[in-house]
This record gives sequence, structure tokens and C-alpha cells, in this order.
Amino acid sequence: MLAFLKRRRKTITHRGGVDSLTPGLISGWVYGTTVPLTDVRLLQGPHLLAQAAINQPRPDVAEMLGVPGNFGFQLIMSAALPAALGDQPPQILATSADGSVRVELQHLPARAQTTQRLQQVLDAEVRGAMGHFDGLSPEGKALQGWGYRRGQTGQEPFQVWVQVEGQPAQAVRCDQYRPGMAAQGHPESCGFSLKLEGLPSNWAGREVRVSFDAAGQIPLPGAANCTIPALPTRTASLMHPASGSPYAPRLSDAPMELQQSWQAVEQFRLFLDSLETQINRAETMQHTNRNQALNTQRAQRKRDRLLRLLGGAS
Repeated sequence: MLAFLKRRRKTITHRGGVDSLTPGLISGWVYGTTVPLTDVRLLQGPHLLAQAAINQPRPDVAEMLGVPGNFGFQLIMSAALPAALGDQPPQILATSADGSVRVELQHLPARAQTTQRLQQVLDAEVRGAMGHFDGLSPEGKALQGWGYRRGQTGQEPFQVWVQVEGQPAQAVRCDQYRPGMAAQGHPESCGFSLKLEGLPSNWAGREVRVSFDAAGQIPLPGAANCTIPALPTRTASLMHPASGSPYAPRLSDAPMELQQSWQAVEQFRLFLDSLETQINRAETMQHTNRNQALNTQRAQRKRDRLLRLLGGAS
């Protein structure tokens, strides 16, 4: 009987896996070539974290397989999970209707990193987060998108992180109104927009991405290969005589005392702009340091638990 079960297990084959891994939604497709598979489960040790039927339309997959049917799945993640889920690695399993057949699914873009990616999106700091990076705004003057965390109530707005390789990440609050989001099942005040004129000058021409975490390990789905264009220069379009403003001829004809007052106001405006930039950078550094401290504390707790287990085993 045992030999029969071993032979049966060897004949179980499947195609598919996980297309997208984010803190709020894990999606993909699977087709059991020898045994029908009906649902997908996300497990960590004994904990069932999410479960979904394999019933989502995937015309691209059906065409590729040459088999009619709905082979897609969507595992919806919630932030309302226990803060600690144990040290066992998470798994995504596709099962048959009676549960006798279980096959482990891998992350198709990076199979060898499936466990690592699952651990990242299950981190308590980001678990349940949804979002999308739209890229540049239609007029090309801002980076846009949206983000929020399922079940978030009574807290500060969710924030995402704008990343350029080798540069400190910038935190962006997701609290702007986006009409039509409610019709898609999302909160409407979850948008973000980061003006290019507020970015560091050395970001121009660099590729930018937006992530759920400060370390940049979990990018938002959406725009890829988005490059920051030439950044606009900060000039006094209405006040400075050399700005090309229609007010420039009038300013040059104005009394010297008025010109000096105008210049003083312009210098003060530039000072305020510089002060705002410094404050934004300080806040970003504060958020980064806070996240690094939390990561260090979690690593210390995990190390302490391991030491206690090793002590008990001896």
C-alpha cells in the first residue's frame, strides 16, 4: 500500500505558480495535469493565513494550455493576523477537493526566492497593504499612485517609499482623494503624488520605483522602468527680473526701493523652500532609522528564542 502511495505521489504533476506577491494580495494560476486542483492555501506552520478557490478567469493561461477552464486564484491578505506566526517557513499549497493531493507553488519570477519573498510580505509592518505605482502624472510633473492597508482604522495615513538606488528613500503619505476607487473596492483617500520639483537634483535621469517598505524589498506593482526626467529649476517666475515673466519689464521700471523689497521677498521664499526640503529629508531619515531599529529588535527577539530552544534541548 505504501509503495502504491509513493508511486501515486510521483505521478502528481501540475503547471503554474504565483504571478504576483504583495502584502495584500497573492495571485497566480495552477493546473493539475493528472489530478484536478480546486483551492490554494497559504500556511505557516499550523496557521492557515488565507485560502481561495481556483476559479478566476485566466484566458491567457487557458490559451497557453489549450485547455478550457478558470485556472486563476487570488489570496487576499489581512493585516488582522497574529503579530508572531512562528519561525516555520510559509508555504503556498494547491490542493485537490478531498485534500489528499497537495502541491507546493513557487513564485514564477523567482522560484528560488519564494520563501524569502513570502516572509517579506508577511512582515507585520506591511501585511495587508495594497497599492499601485502609476508612474509619471500625465503632465510629467509628479510621481503618482495609491496605497493603503486593509483594516487600517484610527491610524495615520499609510505611507509608501520612493526609491532611487544609492539614495535615501523618501516617505510619501497616501492620503489624497482619488475618485472612482470606491467602485473598485478601495478607499478613495488613498492616493499619493510627489512633485518632481521637490526631489534632489541628482535624481534626474535615474530609474525610480515605489515600495511598501523603507528597505525597498517589496515594490508596488505597476510602472516599471520609470525614469525621472530633467527636474524643473526653482526660479521666481513672477518676481525675478531675469525670469522672463511678463512682470519683468514693469519691475525694471519700478523705483529702486520697490525692486529691493521684491528681491527680499524672493530671497525669503527661496529660504522657505530650502527649509521645507531639509525638513522632508529629516523626516525621511527619522522614518528610516525607526524601521531599522524595529528590524534590529525583531532579529534580537528571534535570536533569543533560538538560544532558549537550544538551551532547553541541551
